[in-house]
Amino acid sequence: MRKAVRYYGLSLLLASVLAQSPFAIAATDDTLYRALGGQQGIRKVVDTFLPLVLADARIKDNFADFDLEQLNQRLQEQFCELSGGPCRYTGQHRDKTMDGVGTVRDMTTVHQDLQISNAMFNALAEDLQIALQQHGVANSASNRLLALLAPMQRQIVTARATPAMPDMGKLLATGGVSTVEGAAGGGIVPWALIGGYGTRDSWGANAHYTYLGTQDYQLASYGVAVGIADRLEISLADQQFKGSLAPLDQLDIRQQIVGVKVKLAGDIVYDQDSAMPQVAAGILYKRHQRLGGLGALGVSKVQQLGASDDHGYDYYLAATKLMLEHSLLLNATVRATRANQMGLLGFGGDQGNRMRLMPEFSVAYLPDRKLAIGAEYRRKPHNLGVDHEKAYYDAFVAWFPNKQLSLTLAYAVLGDITVFNPKRQRGAYLSVQAGF
Repeated sequence: MRKAVRYYGLSLLLASVLAQSPFAIAATDDTLYRALGGQQGIRKVVDTFLPLVLADARIKDNFADFDLEQLNQRLQEQFCELSGGPCRYTGQHRDKTMDGVGTVRDMTTVHQDLQISNAMFNALAEDLQIALQQHGVANSASNRLLALLAPMQRQIVTARATPAMPDMGKLLATGGVSTVEGAAGGGIVPWALIGGYGTRDSWGANAHYTYLGTQDYQLASYGVAVGIADRLEISLADQQFKGSLAPLDQLDIRQQIVGVKVKLAGDIVYDQDSAMPQVAAGILYKRHQRLGGLGALGVSKVQQLGASDDHGYDYYLAATKLMLEHSLLLNATVRATRANQMGLLGFGGDQGNRMRLMPEFSVAYLPDRKLAIGAEYRRKPHNLGVDHEKAYYDAFVAWFPNKQLSLTLAYAVLGDITVFNPKRQRGAYLSVQAGF
């Protein structure tokens, strides 16, 4: 009996995911319906979607013994009605054969005792994305459909998977990439995302290497980040900054950064029916490891450049909103900092030694489920007389071929670095991230 109930509930995960719920709000016009190709296009998508589910090693064992013909028909009705088409869903909330026999139940009641995890819910969403893509549905339309589906996670996901093992269960790209300081986000701005692909039932990790080369300097960053239960992130990064133009051609600065980030509220994927962003707070502890190459100038410590300290903290609050309906990601971060050039030139100085609130912004457009194109801006304090510090900004393209690999290419502007070389520094940024 329990097995039958489980099969019934899992079928509803597919066929009733759009059912009568306060979160399931159908399109107010038929533009999405037409973008899906009308009834014929929806039929083709569903005909491809179900075999993908049955071949998906993550979830296929949960969908044995289904009446696939009935399930196929109900899914077509659901997608048609939700997208603003002329259809009406006729088989909601009944037994696993969906033939109109059995007790009518609501979505929440059906799923209370079922072991449906976030990873399983997301696997279905990914299979649907693939089916839509294979039939030439524009990414904008695909995202609009997912935006209508995503809030149903609150009713369908009723349990945590056990044991808690790495499940790589988050949707592609929703862990962001590693910043040059190690935290998950864009290239230079931390976002509210938790790094790695582990869901709330799991953990995940990634390693990154980033290289930024300007006319006269090179910055290399490498490190690891671990995301736990999609709630806590711990990161470690090492930065090496070198010069190539005299008198700074021997410059060699090294810094280590330890970060902790905690998700406070919201969910970047599932809160599509709300204006609530995902919000997280983070701390970065930075310590100088070395300042070399300035012996001829009699400088061996950042304090000799005017900095007050060779270590310090950054505190930040980030809010990230993914608007799937518009294929758009927005992020705003405010950072309390004393760091000069991210801390590479120490903390505080002769121009100021107090914490200052600095704004940071990011925007990204998602033309494809594996691609993000965007820009970032980061304001920085001006604490040193020898460093007329300017804002950082960049334009980037991030590619996510799979959950094990991502590549980010950007054009970055760092401003001038020191009065010894008052030239606006700009150049290429390349980052490689491996997930596991």
